[in-house]
Amino acid sequence: MDTVITQKRKSIAAALLFAGIFIMTAAEWNFYSWYTAVTPYGTLFASLILTACFFCCVNVSDALKDPVFYLMAGTDVLALVNLFLVKSHYGAILTIADLLLICYLANKMTVSKKWFPLFAALPAFYFFYWTVDVKGYFKGYNTNYGGLILITGFSCLMILLTHVREECKRRWPERYRVLKWILLILQLFFFALGYNIIAWYRSRCALVGLVTVTILILLPKQVFKSRILYAMVCFFTTFGAVLVSAVYVWLGRMKDVFEIRIFYKDILSGREELWGELWNAYLQKPFTGIGSAYEMQVDFMRGAFEVHNGLLDILFVHGLPVFIIACVFLFVRLLNLRTCVAGDEAGKVIFAAMAAILCTSFFENFVIVPPFSMIFLVLFMLMNCRIEDLTEASGTRRESENLV
Repeated sequence: MDTVITQKRKSIAAALLFAGIFIMTAAEWNFYSWYTAVTPYGTLFASLILTACFFCCVNVSDALKDPVFYLMAGTDVLALVNLFLVKSHYGAILTIADLLLICYLANKMTVSKKWFPLFAALPAFYFFYWTVDVKGYFKGYNTNYGGLILITGFSCLMILLTHVREECKRRWPERYRVLKWILLILQLFFFALGYNIIAWYRSRCALVGLVTVTILILLPKQVFKSRILYAMVCFFTTFGAVLVSAVYVWLGRMKDVFEIRIFYKDILSGREELWGELWNAYLQKPFTGIGSAYEMQVDFMRGAFEVHNGLLDILFVHGLPVFIIACVFLFVRLLNLRTCVAGDEAGKVIFAAMAAILCTSFFENFVIVPPFSMIFLVLFMLMNCRIEDLTEASGTRRESENLV
């Protein structure tokens, strides 16, 4: 009976998360006037949805016995104290609280196989929508923001096609050889389309995500069976946020001799100045961070505070201890997925989508901004669904062997 209740609660949590993403994408990804009206409240809305998911998936009595829960809560308290010390905008606490809650729920939320395609299809729809209806600067949106929508939708489209291919193999094994080639041609077509539309938007951050997801999908599953190689990928997608920014600042000192253009723009076109200033300010307060009330001195920012790097934002705003805990938490959650990534084709594609979001976040806040942050949690849910399938299949196989 307890198991049934738990499954019902998990189903409610999944439905709440889907509803939250549906509302946020409908409000932000259709009309720029809606986007500007809703965005200031997006993080608060995501916090409410994630909190509701927490109470659906976790018994309070169990949480109070869980050391990881106390680590999450303690980190939130530390972040809040730091915000008071540096006189930050206190709403910044929601950003780190949401990220930690996503990490906490990452191995607790799941979705039934029946609803698996729906969760992948919602973001995938916007890949087509923003391809057909090119928004960008033409309709108010920043082209980089459009790129984030495109790479999110593209990654989920690859997950959906992989799921469809595996379902075809299971249901129609006699026709699978033909269906496999049809789906493979479709995937190749969408890869070409993805590159072309991202190039049209001139979104270099989205190109980073496209390259990441392509490389990881093409790698054979055997590569992920190596604990060292897999751990290196996970480490780079998390702590690499610091490395990339440091390299950019270093390259900025050689701007006169270092010239590489992508999509008609120099790759050193402002990030190096912005990060250089933020690093100088942060190093004066490494443990508390500089808070979100810091006013940028770089001309093109006009005083606005914007890090343009998801996990680096956590470091600069909340300080080193909070950053290390958050990144280690995320790193461990990714590390625990290795068996599924190495043993399941759909699991590998889901991991590729996660890595694409995190690597794209080296150049935009992305992973810490809703609805992208909630979609990131969905990817963990989809992975948990695949893990359950693998566990069930493994148990069935053992039972058959015992019978024999």
